[in-house]
Amino acid sequence: MVITTSPAHVHLCPRHQLWTRSTHDIPLVALPEVIEAQCRLDQLARRHRQTRRALDMARKIVEDWSASGMPIDLGKEWPDRLGRVEALAVSKGISAEDRSHLAAFPEIVMLTHLILAPPATALDPKELYLATTAELSRRFARIYTTLGTQDPLCRRLCLYRDRDGPVSKSSVSL
Repeated sequence: MVITTSPAHVHLCPRHQLWTRSTHDIPLVALPEVIEAQCRLDQLARRHRQTRRALDMARKIVEDWSASGMPIDLGKEWPDRLGRVEALAVSKGISAEDRSHLAAFPEIVMLTHLILAPPATALDPKELYLATTAELSRRFARIYTTLGTQDPLCRRLCLYRDRDGPVSKSSVSL
């Protein structure tokens, strides 16, 4: 067993194509989209200092989407990726949380990119939220159902912005 530390944005070994953020290394030969997402995340980390915070925020948004209902239909991609992970021999030793994180990783990276480089320079939280949902719709080629203040994306981007401090709920009318 070799214990290494890696930056927060590194989730896999590109040389061996193994997911390393689990109790067992997971081969990624059947998940090329995860490898591509890691390459995009590496590029983001080179350009932005706040990658760790943005990555954590994106992961929490995706987890909240999973728990509260998806505002965008990813019902095909995630089960497909989970099926490919569960088909691996090593999957029996992988926790459900680790499997779901791996399955959602490409979407987490996409959200991380939008958090670090918002599609609009608007200071108004509503405009930022609407521009971000429009960009998500474009990138996923699906309609993003804007849920207003019930949307985890809205709560994270508009109501509880870390860099500017919390925005009062009365100042955001969605």
